[in-house]
Amino acid sequence: MAGFDIHLAVAAVFGGVGVTTLMGAGMIDPQTGLIGFVAAMIGGVMPDVDADDSIFLDLSFTLFALLGSFFVMFSQLARYSIAELIVLWLVTFLFIKLALFELFVRFTVHRGIFHSLPAGLFFAGLTADLLIRLFHQPDRVAWLAGLFVLLGYLVHLLLDELYSLNLLSAEGVADSFGTAFKLRAPDGWATATMYLSVLLVYYDTPGLGLLLRELFSPITWHAISPRLLPTGEWFGISLPNLH
Repeated sequence: MAGFDIHLAVAAVFGGVGVTTLMGAGMIDPQTGLIGFVAAMIGGVMPDVDADDSIFLDLSFTLFALLGSFFVMFSQLARYSIAELIVLWLVTFLFIKLALFELFVRFTVHRGIFHSLPAGLFFAGLTADLLIRLFHQPDRVAWLAGLFVLLGYLVHLLLDELYSLNLLSAEGVADSFGTAFKLRAPDGWATATMYLSVLLVYYDTPGLGLLLRELFSPITWHAISPRLLPTGEWFGISLPNLH
């Protein structure tokens, strides 16, 4: 399968193209474009979250441990002394970073349910839900970020399938071919849990229907099509007429 750097770079390219298209059509501002670009890169490495040596997994649990420990500490500011708060922060951080991390690694299998299409849908919805509920972003902005996560996720899965073909090798198609773009995992309970999670997160997160209607409406295409190609000049330079 493709490496971390390849996944990140290709997701950044696709995210950049998507953001540039929407900004060029006047549909989003630069701030929303930056959110979408970062979301695409995150989505591009997210399917490997279940790999024991995943860089993304390690970074995710470190960030989660930092945020969680500060959240717990701040919730007890009026109750404990400064020394007790520091101990509380440290214990919470170590519990999340070490104990929860170990449990996640032990009970997940690489290229399991997280390396699938329903997982991409789940993380897209979860991204939108968190941006709306925790960061109070508008529904439209939150779901744009969620869709860019899904874009990066799909790019990751596609790259892994292409690498499995071994097009430049005489060894032929790898055994891993077909394990990236899948709808289920060998573990039935993991599959059922993921599909239930998708239903719950989409039920809890408003605004997707309105955004999809906007993105796929004829009005949107009419706004994009005149801006796709230059008219007569490239970067201010006239090109010879080849007809």
